[in-house]
Amino acid sequence: MQFQHILIPTDFSGSAEQAVQHALTLAAREQAQILLLHVLPGIAVSGTEEGRQATADRWLRDLARQASGPVQTLVVWGDPAVEICRVAKERHIDLIAMSTHGRTGRVLDLIGSVADTVVRQAPCAVLIFRASLFSAASG
Repeated sequence: MQFQHILIPTDFSGSAEQAVQHALTLAAREQAQILLLHVLPGIAVSGTEEGRQATADRWLRDLARQASGPVQTLVVWGDPAVEICRVAKERHIDLIAMSTHGRTGRVLDLIGSVADTVVRQAPCAVLIFRASLFSAASG
């Protein structure tokens, strides 16, 4: 299966940054268009959150410079899992490539998991890069 449109959500954490690198490599191999997405949790209050959005925009543009193909960037407000799935559906995404922080057990039960929700609700294929693999590979 060839992917033409890949959504790469990031929260700018270390594991997400490593997943972005792997996803960019995949996108280059597939010659896919890339959409880098950051979801700011909550809702924007008129005029008070412009700094956070501008910072996220700048960080996404920095990541986009590392790609070898066409890249778009998008910052939205809301629940991360919901917004990732919404954007994937609206933009006709073929693949969501993202990291998980590797939380399991009681922590997962208490706070939920963005990756787990995306896997269950996404309108397309989802590729998960597990955070524990990154730390094992680098150590």
